[in-house]
Amino acid sequence: MKNDMLYKNRKYSRVVLLLLAAFGPACPGIFAQKPTVAQDTTSKIRVESSVIGEYFLRNGRYVQRLTDHVRLRQDSTLVFCDTAVIDQDDATLSGHVLIEQGDSVKIFADSAFYFGLTRQSDLHGEVVLINGRQQLFTNRLHYDLENKIATYREGATLSNGKSQLTSTYGYYHIREKEVYFKGEVLATDPEFTLRTDTMSFNTETQMVRFLAPTLISQRGSRIYCEGGFYDIENNFAEFDQNPQYERDGQRGRSRKMRYNGATKEYILEGDAYIEEPAAAREVRAETIRFNTDTEKAVFVGNVDYRDSTQAITGHEVRYDSRNKQYQLTGRGRVSDPPNIIEADSIDFNNELGNGLALGNVIWQDTASDYTLLAYRMDYNRHTEYLHAFGGFGGPGVQGRPLMKSLVNNDTLYMSADTLTSFKLDTLSDDRLLLAYPDVRIFKTDLQAACDSLTFSSADSIFRFFKLSRLPIIWSDTSQFSADTIRLLMKDKRVDRIWLRQNALVVNSADGQMFNQIKGRNNTVFFSENEAREMLVEGNAQALYYALDDNGAYLGVNETECSEMRLYFGNNQVEGIRFYTEPKGKFIPMKTAGNRESKKLEGFFWEKARRPQSLEDLLTP
Repeated sequence: MKNDMLYKNRKYSRVVLLLLAAFGPACPGIFAQKPTVAQDTTSKIRVESSVIGEYFLRNGRYVQRLTDHVRLRQDSTLVFCDTAVIDQDDATLSGHVLIEQGDSVKIFADSAFYFGLTRQSDLHGEVVLINGRQQLFTNRLHYDLENKIATYREGATLSNGKSQLTSTYGYYHIREKEVYFKGEVLATDPEFTLRTDTMSFNTETQMVRFLAPTLISQRGSRIYCEGGFYDIENNFAEFDQNPQYERDGQRGRSRKMRYNGATKEYILEGDAYIEEPAAAREVRAETIRFNTDTEKAVFVGNVDYRDSTQAITGHEVRYDSRNKQYQLTGRGRVSDPPNIIEADSIDFNNELGNGLALGNVIWQDTASDYTLLAYRMDYNRHTEYLHAFGGFGGPGVQGRPLMKSLVNNDTLYMSADTLTSFKLDTLSDDRLLLAYPDVRIFKTDLQAACDSLTFSSADSIFRFFKLSRLPIIWSDTSQFSADTIRLLMKDKRVDRIWLRQNALVVNSADGQMFNQIKGRNNTVFFSENEAREMLVEGNAQALYYALDDNGAYLGVNETECSEMRLYFGNNQVEGIRFYTEPKGKFIPMKTAGNRESKKLEGFFWEKARRPQSLEDLLTP
């Protein structure tokens, strides 16, 4: 009977404890005779369940201890643990602690302090905060339930499955979905590794913002900046405040830099600069775009590109480093010593050496000291071949290319429908220039016209050829013609002219009386750009007018022989030597006639073909 009563008392005591555990401080009158005060049950910590509950006195007030499968609630927040000690508005939690706030936030810990009045919690041990895809791991965490802000100061790692961010301390604003990391920040991702001192991360947009000097390493490249953002989800980044990068021996900088992981493209904007010291290559532009997959780059705005062999300037340059090909859009200039080319557009393949320049082309050969102007020019860097046609500044291919060169402090101009130049061999710098058809030359003291022409830098000789019309050279008041003409330049002066087959030299001071020298071959020797001596070989004939001291015509001398040598001064014949049975006669002007000059067979005086100005060279 006694045992039955003991059993009933123990059973009754357990029921009382369970009731106390269930209602807790809501029934304080059981332990003390104090008036009951109305409680705010929506903000107080409420016990929803536990296996064991008990009360004990601490500092003159009752404290509640709950054990096994403890479940507490404050508003929409649920707390689970193995043991909870509730002291008024605060709770000490231990063993498998879990705080659930709404449907999205869960915090696991080994132990925690929960402050019900301020709705704050300090969690310890192996703490894990889970919010959607994000998981925050740390050993100590302070959580503000009212504002949904988690704070750590002893190191933490944030993971979203593929990316991890660690730092010494930080702030996780769950409501704003923003995490602030400070102190030895390290971010690792399959695409990159990031180190900085301060940064933020938006868990919803997967956006990283750089708030301090930052270094990003990514597949062989490194990027430094002091501001900007990185969109992890879309693999897109923007770097500003002194951005710089290094990749495969290449370094770059600009005012702003972007990276698009989807297209593998870097974009540098504002005073953009890239250098490759190993290749002695550098480029400056307002904007630089470079694709790491295709190895193609676009430089825009005040472009200045330089490498070990050439320098390129222009508005826009496209460069394919894999195929060694570049393209200039808009006016541009390529300096490839000894050659310089400038045009409205240029396409060039470094590997093959082929180039195409279009629109107002200017080609300079600094070694040979000449310039070509044309509408279009095809060229090869390796063979130094070039082919020019079309007029400079003219519409399309209309007009004629023009060559100019400084000769004896004066400019010599030459035009033709087509101008072609190339190296004679690979062992020297000697070049051959071809001009055809309808070649015209203008210099203030020398002009020429022929069907085709060559010039060799090896011997400095112009060669004039006949197709349908005889080549002609004019010098002051003299005209030189033959089936073939050669003109030797020496020290940039006319030194000698060879007239071969049907040679004819005509001189006239007034355009009425004509001194004439004819032979199979003539050779004219120049000094100070004036004819000083002439050798006539084969069927030599001379017809020249004698003058008195006042410049009046006395008569005409006619001479024939196999060979003669003439000496000139002030554009007049000063002396003649005749060889091998010369025959001659002097005819006074009264007999010869004053109105019309005598003429040798084959005589002609060409005025229409003689260029009088630079414009005469350019008209079709």
